Amino acid sequence: MKSKDPLRIEELKERSFDKPEELSHQFEKVNLKTFALPEGTIPRLERNWEQPGVYNVVAELESKRIEYEKEQLVKPTPVPNIPVTPLGKSCLKEFGDVESIIGQRQATAPARYFPEKSKIDLEIAEQMRRRRKDEDLPTNVFGTDERYIYQDTSFPWRTVGRVWTASGACTGCTIGPRLVLTASHCINWQSGGGAGWVKFSPGYYNSNGPWGEFYATRVIYWNKAQGGLSDLETAFDYVVLVMNDYVGNRVGYPGYRTYSDSWDDLDVWQHMGYPGDLTSTQRPAYEGECAISSVSSESTSGQDGYVLGHFNDITGGHSGGPVWGWWDGEGWPRVVGVQSAESSSPAFNTSGDNEFGGGPGLSALISYARSNYP
Repeated sequence: MKSKDPLRIEELKERSFDKPEELSHQFEKVNLKTFALPEGTIPRLERNWEQPGVYNVVAELESKRIEYEKEQLVKPTPVPNIPVTPLGKSCLKEFGDVESIIGQRQATAPARYFPEKSKIDLEIAEQMRRRRKDEDLPTNVFGTDERYIYQDTSFPWRTVGRVWTASGACTGCTIGPRLVLTASHCINWQSGGGAGWVKFSPGYYNSNGPWGEFYATRVIYWNKAQGGLSDLETAFDYVVLVMNDYVGNRVGYPGYRTYSDSWDDLDVWQHMGYPGDLTSTQRPAYEGECAISSVSSESTSGQDGYVLGHFNDITGGHSGGPVWGWWDGEGWPRVVGVQSAESSSPAFNTSGDNEFGGGPGLSALISYARSNYP
């Protein structure tokens, strides 16, 4: 293989990361809670004298609003209508030729090339597979289901997380200091403009997000995927979310590289998602040795996007999950696509594949977001 090609899975099995650096006494701003207050209200911090080390956030409210506001403060309040930024030819001029973007791993973060299997899920998953052995598998699972459930807070697996919207669950990953990548069809596009709320929790596993929850404050996109995922929608089925805090600086983030058709049929890719069938979207699943079988191109605003056909096992909940590979000499993987469409036809015919979205459009999107929302 040429040096510019991704490393094979067998090569990754022979490699390991250096021991992470010792964590020094460093301080960073942490967003403990996000909540809304009536306009003009100024909160203050008061010590709770009954509980050492505990503080209360106190605000002056009208009596008739107190019960309502208390209810609203119980949990973080999402941005109800997110502003959106559509990309066009001006973005193409500046970022259309970008083919690769670096990632970041904190020196103190442990790292591994494969995620650790979830011990409590191994038996459950095996029972499910035995039950399904004599049943018809979904047409988007081909042959033996190769996925396994993982629980891993090391890099880069900590960068992948669950995405919530008003209409359901998807998958996403950090892609910059305060940026998250997911699928366009996961967004609740508003008819009057804007988008509905979006929440992201990296490393989410069974109602636990080790780094908390983050809300999107802006959606950047090429095309709104609102229909039945046509080829054009799949080729641009990705958005970058600008978050309310620097989630990527905490967990790290992968890089990106434009997919090349010279990599067709190489089983070098890794894909992660929160499947509805195996885990009810509550735990992440991993599939390795993935291959991309075909590439077709679509265009919008003069920008090309790719439909990346594949026969890797995908079910609902994987949408928005990254597919990435590793390159020699780099301490982070590079995303080449985002899970978009699932097969609804008999397996292994030309119209029956699963599909990632990717290509130059994804590279330009990430480059624009990194440049304008660092």
